[in-house]
Amino acid sequence: MEYTFNSMIFNDITICQLKNNGFRFGCDSPVLAWFTHAKKKWHIADVGSGSGVIAALIARAYNAKVTAIEMQAEMFECLKQTVSLCNMQDKISVINADIRQMKKEKLYDAVVCNPPYRHAGTGKTAKDEVANKARFTITMNIEDVVKFAKGSLKHQGRLFFSYDADMLIEALHICKINNLQPKRILSLHKDISSKAKLVFVECMLAGGEELCIEPPLFQQGEKEVTERYDNIFNGIWES
Repeated sequence: MEYTFNSMIFNDITICQLKNNGFRFGCDSPVLAWFTHAKKKWHIADVGSGSGVIAALIARAYNAKVTAIEMQAEMFECLKQTVSLCNMQDKISVINADIRQMKKEKLYDAVVCNPPYRHAGTGKTAKDEVANKARFTITMNIEDVVKFAKGSLKHQGRLFFSYDADMLIEALHICKINNLQPKRILSLHKDISSKAKLVFVECMLAGGEELCIEPPLFQQGEKEVTERYDNIFNGIWES
């Protein structure tokens, strides 16, 4: 198995990824990590951690404790190498498991997940099974993530996830019937004239019904339009 090692955002963060196959993270993972605004005292479960990019960024930027859970053996090896390369063994613990089969314990202040949201049989498939499992709802879907969060979060714990904007209603419905109330929604757009392509959602277990729609993020445009997005990738995060 061949790997690539990519530094990103913070100088001391290096992410291990499969070189010729497997899923490679995009812009949604760093944005989701930033979106959590995690508290230092939090214990966070990173579900479907993959190469560990979200876990590493949260641990580095917010100094939170993270348990990174990944079921695919190939991606789990990347995750372990990322933790070692970043020298974060004291902040990140790793588990090779399927969340659908894990015992539910009220351990976590927050759960974060960048889940697959394309249903099997839709969209372009990759050449290898590892990548397809990360992109399509073959082995895990948003309902699995929500049910894990419901059973694993402390009272009024938080669930953070990213999702396809066109399918947001589906995700919010699943959250609400599982007593996870949406609290914040952030949309990501290519530019000011484009519709949202991704959304980032924060839910609270047993929370109230107040919902904040945050100002959108734009990837392209004038500096004043893209400043918030650019700051994420320049390592300017609120702690």
